[in-house]
Amino acid sequence: MAGGVHEVESKHRVPDPAALVDRLEALGFRGTPEQEQLDEYYDTPDGRLRGQDLVARLRVVDGVATAGFKGPRTGADDGTYRRVEVEFPATGEVRDAFARQGLILVWRLAKRRREFRRGTELVIAVDELPELGGYAEFEGDPAGIAAARQQVEGLIGPPEPRNYAELAAEWLRDHGRPDARELLF
Repeated sequence: MAGGVHEVESKHRVPDPAALVDRLEALGFRGTPEQEQLDEYYDTPDGRLRGQDLVARLRVVDGVATAGFKGPRTGADDGTYRRVEVEFPATGEVRDAFARQGLILVWRLAKRRREFRRGTELVIAVDELPELGGYAEFEGDPAGIAAARQQVEGLIGPPEPRNYAELAAEWLRDHGRPDARELLF
């Protein structure tokens, strides 16, 4: 969640995103307009960040870039995971700064996202990813996540511990494209 240092998140497959959006709106969640996001992931040539479950990401939305750094995930019994996350506005030189630090672009992933909020304690992002379909990410405090998941029970799958890059890499392997490094619309 932008602005937070510590994120608690739960990701779920969503077979019917429109039904989930309808339920969220009926529950009083207010949605933002859909955004197209392009996430660029950076790592060392030998994959040291990935090997430590660290993420260096540049997200571009409507030409505006945000740099993000995420620490390793720690799973909880309730299906959420926690990690340190820091995000900040990025200038045009961020790619050069990554390169000076020995990081290279290793992965690109597009998605369409709508965020839903009810109050300030919880954000539910409803995402559409090329080839992977619909997902929802619940971010906030564990009690708020648990309550919201219960309210949309039947519309979301079980917690998914893998991140989008891991899910996309698996899909590409399963579809004969193991060397592909992007999943775009």
